[in-house]
Amino acid sequence: MQDKLLQNLVNYEKALVSLETNILKIQGMDENAEDYDIYRDSTIQRFEYTMESAKKLMANYIEFVDQKVAGQQQIIKKAFEFDLIDDDVWFQMLEDRNNTSHEYDENIAKELVERIYTHAIKLRIFHDTIKPMIEAL
Repeated sequence: MQDKLLQNLVNYEKALVSLETNILKIQGMDENAEDYDIYRDSTIQRFEYTMESAKKLMANYIEFVDQKVAGQQQIIKKAFEFDLIDDDVWFQMLEDRNNTSHEYDENIAKELVERIYTHAIKLRIFHDTIKPMIEAL
């Protein structure tokens, strides 16, 4: 199980770096730039798989140290209890993640990409919190 956790951490790190790299590219772009839509959409997709990876890492860590946990809301609640995350913005992040998989709406995409900048900070804090916890196991 510990090997699984370490592999989950590596996968999460790769997803997070990919998201952060894309954010650095898009933040300075003009919304009217030719490639802006491509970077916006890829940022949203990278956020999707980074969130999925974060939830998987949370669930596997909680299972390793305590008990199996299922359901997105329950994973977030337990992660809060285990001090893996520090506030309930994660419920908004979860909602944003779930909204990305529905019908595409350009206005929603524009709003979402702005929130992803803040979400990425929370995703980095989660990484910096859980990494030493996993390494200490």
